Amino acid sequence: MPGRLLTLAGPFVAAVGLVFLPAAAFGAPAPTPSPAPPVKTIQITGTSLANPITVSSQRDPARQDALRSELTLFATQAGTAATLPPEKLGPKFTVVLSTDGKATEQYDLYPLATGGPRAYRPAEQPDKRQVGEAWFYGRISMPGALQAVGVPLQGLPADLGGGGGGAAPPTDAPDIGRMLGDWRNFMGLNIAVIIVVAAGVFALAYVLRRQV
Repeated sequence: MPGRLLTLAGPFVAAVGLVFLPAAAFGAPAPTPSPAPPVKTIQITGTSLANPITVSSQRDPARQDALRSELTLFATQAGTAATLPPEKLGPKFTVVLSTDGKATEQYDLYPLATGGPRAYRPAEQPDKRQVGEAWFYGRISMPGALQAVGVPLQGLPADLGGGGGGAAPPTDAPDIGRMLGDWRNFMGLNIAVIIVVAAGVFALAYVLRRQV
């Protein structure tokens, strides 16, 4: 009987060993490298800036994405705000979006306007498109997003994470997708081990019960 149990347990032990083999042992093909994404930049100019500030998607993706999200609404929507007198607009900052060195969009931002941030979309865009001239209410997070990339705004607390007078310093954003993928792989491996072990235990219990 012990010899028969060893014979039955052999395949079970081998199955558990296969679960722990690295993926390379199964000859998994190497993933095809994806093409590099286009370089996107946002350049900010203003009378209070000694030099333009440039935020790049390659060098500083987190802050570039945060600032880009402030501008998304202005590209496709109709105007949502009326024109204010110049004395109520506050300082103006012109932002130009470019992809691979080619300017595509331009907006004037007024983060300290009376009643909340405002934005202006000129009719003629840098890529020669003609769009509707419009004024917008900006998000209340606009001043913070501008400060984060180094734009000095009087009357607001300075953002220690930003850099002034040039390109914003890079930040290392956490790779959430990779973290979730690693967690799913870890959980999948554990579940596979539990299933194999449980199947082996049930099989051995069944054989032992038949022998009694």
